Amino acid sequence: MEGPKNIESLFQRYLDNQCTPEEILRLLKHFDAGENEELLKKLIGMQSKLIDHSSGSVEGFESLLNTSFAKIKQAIGADKNKTVSRPLYKLRWLRMSAAAAVIFMISGAAFYFLHQKNATVIVAKNANIQPVKDIPAGHNNAVLTLDNGASILLDTAANGTLAKQGNIKVLKLNGQIAYNKTGDMNTKPVYNTITTANVNQYQLILTDGSKVWLNAASSIRFPTAFTGNERKVEITGEAYFEVAKNPSKPFKVDFKNKAGQKDEIEVLGTHFNVNSYSDEPDMKTTLLEGSVKIKAANKIQMLTPGQQASITQNGIEIRKNVDLDHVMAWKNGYFLFDNTDIYTLMRQVSRWYNVDIKYEGKITEEGFSGKISREVSLSKFIKVLELNDVKVRTEGRKIIIGS
Repeated sequence: MEGPKNIESLFQRYLDNQCTPEEILRLLKHFDAGENEELLKKLIGMQSKLIDHSSGSVEGFESLLNTSFAKIKQAIGADKNKTVSRPLYKLRWLRMSAAAAVIFMISGAAFYFLHQKNATVIVAKNANIQPVKDIPAGHNNAVLTLDNGASILLDTAANGTLAKQGNIKVLKLNGQIAYNKTGDMNTKPVYNTITTANVNQYQLILTDGSKVWLNAASSIRFPTAFTGNERKVEITGEAYFEVAKNPSKPFKVDFKNKAGQKDEIEVLGTHFNVNSYSDEPDMKTTLLEGSVKIKAANKIQMLTPGQQASITQNGIEIRKNVDLDHVMAWKNGYFLFDNTDIYTLMRQVSRWYNVDIKYEGKITEEGFSGKISREVSLSKFIKVLELNDVKVRTEGRKIIIGS
């Protein structure tokens, strides 16, 4: 039987990815024994250094520890009998399945699952982490451009009235912009634009009560008050809409297609997401609630909830039973991948962390599936890629993928 000191030393080698296949087998067999479970918990607790007695976080840590411990034990139970017969490259995934859980709990990264080649990285989140000198994740910020050309940086603007344009007040309330009508409509439309750079996102409420969420590197141009018989806005990038119902005044969203021509979405009252990034292969509109009508060139298509329209060179293609969680992950605060290729994955990374991506040599063709918080720093995201056998180099704000 292994002594506690030997196991502690072996455990540290495990975390440092220095174990031989035989040592991995010894460690997994040791922790699979019921009488050694408390030692595993103790080692995790000692290594994590996450307990902050002064902040009253012990209870939260215990819950986190128990959850992660259960998942690690599950991984050990699933893999322990297969270790000896696996080729060496498979052992790397075995090492990740349990050890990465501890590695990332120690570093405080908010990762949940990442699978590749049938492997699982299980990791946890803790809010009481000291900041790292690193490229941080994106945050709520945007630039508001008024009709007269004046610009307001919304991150640093105080809550309250930002501007008054005719009978419309522009208000900042708890990290979002709202437009409040104080009198009769202006006779002449007054247009504003909200723009998010890379690393930014923002939310606004239009005068009709419709809500809009902007993803990174996106914009929306809109009238401060809707006049006439329709409500029309223009977007670039990605935006999610929750449109206030008004059957007598349809809501329309214009965006440019690959050819630089405007396509249009028309709705009466609905929830939908539009992805119109110019660097993505297709422009996609996904319907969550209600109904929308897509107009592209001379073609028109109706969508029902759960459907997605892709505007391609061949026209409008409809997908049914789309994974809505995947589409809405950005708004809900995380990355969600489902057999996603490295190029698509890294385009999201580029926009959210404001980095340039370069590819060299042989690039993995493996798909990635998993869920990662958008709150984590770039280095934590890169670490998960490296654990999944992706070669990554960083040079300032440039990320090089491949050899």
